[in-house]
Amino acid sequence: MSLLNKETPNITLTFSLPPEFIAPLDGKNETVIEIQVANTKQPIKVKDWRYPSITDGQFSFSFAHHYLDISIKYRINIQMFHNQQPLLLEQDYFVIIDHAPYRQTLHLSPIGYLYVEVQEPKVVAAEQAVTVSLHETGNPEVELIRVTHDEQTATSFYLKYNPDDVVPGKRYALSGIENRYHQHISVSPGPIELLPMPQPTSSRLLHTLNQ
Repeated sequence: MSLLNKETPNITLTFSLPPEFIAPLDGKNETVIEIQVANTKQPIKVKDWRYPSITDGQFSFSFAHHYLDISIKYRINIQMFHNQQPLLLEQDYFVIIDHAPYRQTLHLSPIGYLYVEVQEPKVVAAEQAVTVSLHETGNPEVELIRVTHDEQTATSFYLKYNPDDVVPGKRYALSGIENRYHQHISVSPGPIELLPMPQPTSSRLLHTLNQ
């Protein structure tokens, strides 16, 4: 008798890192993944996973989806540590599931690289497409970097910045403008710490799991 129809369907996430990111091989390494159901009055813990290694490129991670006939919003938090120092920006990723099995790719942002998603601009000449600026929150004049993309590459890309130019613990924001008509466009993520304060276990995720 086949048991396939009794198996719980899985959610499979592919975590993707920029090609330039190279995982350190020396020292103490660890990957920590926390998954919660986010669309309930109180978050429901689904999975806590720790692995004494880190990787670069792409890797996949699966967890069981136990809900039927209801839309579920999962919050995913992932962190990689090298000698107890975080290698990724502290971000929450949200995945909405209506049915399973289900697959989705999540683009991770190592320190020095911010994965940016831009509202799709209208088709315009390449030199007139969109400009994206990374700057201090509430102070757009203090920029870390500014880039221009055409409509083919502006929807999602890695914005590289120099961590040496960043104030640890300070939050920075993204702004986008459509160059031809100077209309502001939506850019994500929202305000974010680009460099954590230096401390042995600065990630709130690791702190929570240790508790």
